[in-house]
Amino acid sequence: MDTSRRAILRGLAAAPLAATAGGLLAPSTAHAAPDGFTLAMRLSASDYHHDWSAAADTLRRRLEHADLVRDVLHRPERAGGPVGNWRDGRGKGVRPTNFDYGFSWDRHTKDPHHKLDGDTTQWYPQGISTSVDGYGGTVGGKKVVAVSWYGYENYEYRGARITFIDVTGDPERPRYQHVLLVEPSQLHGSDTATFNPVIMHAGGVAWVGNFLYVANLPGRLAPFKQGGLSAFDLAKMVKVKGEDKRKAFNYDYILPLHHLYENHGGSTLRHSQLSLDRTRRNEPHSLVVSEFLKRREGRVVRWNLSPSGYLTDGQSDENWTSKPYVQGAVAVGDDAYYAANVGGAKGPEDGRGLTAPKAGQLWLHKGRQGSPTRSGTLAIGPEDLSYDAGRLWCLAEHPNLRRVYRIRLRR
Repeated sequence: MDTSRRAILRGLAAAPLAATAGGLLAPSTAHAAPDGFTLAMRLSASDYHHDWSAAADTLRRRLEHADLVRDVLHRPERAGGPVGNWRDGRGKGVRPTNFDYGFSWDRHTKDPHHKLDGDTTQWYPQGISTSVDGYGGTVGGKKVVAVSWYGYENYEYRGARITFIDVTGDPERPRYQHVLLVEPSQLHGSDTATFNPVIMHAGGVAWVGNFLYVANLPGRLAPFKQGGLSAFDLAKMVKVKGEDKRKAFNYDYILPLHHLYENHGGSTLRHSQLSLDRTRRNEPHSLVVSEFLKRREGRVVRWNLSPSGYLTDGQSDENWTSKPYVQGAVAVGDDAYYAANVGGAKGPEDGRGLTAPKAGQLWLHKGRQGSPTRSGTLAIGPEDLSYDAGRLWCLAEHPNLRRVYRIRLRR
């Protein structure tokens, strides 16, 4: 644990940023911590482009502004259903320990690609966050869950999307809407802007005010080659029609990139998962990044946030190790919880002659010291975690086993 870093930053303002080429802002090295991790802020694709924020403003001059509550969640197209047997079709899945609430994806309405959300193999859900993270409770009077998905194989070029789900009152049939993540683009000297899908794994999401931070592993395409955290601006979401809607693969809404933080200084950290920590007393809120590794313990790294939703600087505040096969991690007070698969183990047939992984496992890491201990069972194929007042949200990714659910913590 990098306690020296925490002592240095406590009570200090954000470190200065020095501009470099291509819209990259490198953190000052004045407070660099030994054995820490560094992220550099990027505001544009290159020196030839306007900042993503400015390009999004240009898009908004010709496209209709979209408010999350008044527009996106006013009359959502899709509705979830009960968790049932934790499996679609024949057979049974696994009910998590201390199950509190959950739902399945819409089993009747196909997405813009003519696929059902519960069984498509072109999209895989990964990250989860809620308006409790974003605003400490509700947004516009609604409690909302956000889930990130990435396009797989022949859908990779369609990028990543966020699903916003209205769970106000924990309804039996929560309504939800998909929104495509995009990179706005405007060249210097041009008075018009366009957008492109964001090609990333979208392995985790953390809601911080108007920003949705999405974790991305190193990719093939700029500006996401280095891996890191990408922030999308809810205040600049727009509705698309006509040719713009076709460009957005028939989604009604697009959410533009605002800024990103990428690995810097030779860092090899894999940003596999992401969560928000609001639980530390007398400490700033923070982003917690965790790694998925098969044969050794992954690293978990914390970056403090300023009240405006940006990192206080690019230097990590704290880091520790978790377990192999970790799919999601949250810090709660002095402890941490991990959602993990059972490496190499397979469960029952899924009704198509295929075998799915066994039930997931929840692990408690007391004081984030020593070895984690088993704390319960999760549904088959667990992914990210999000903390919600003594409970954890999680989701399952495998087709026909997909559920979004909440469990009570035993503390």
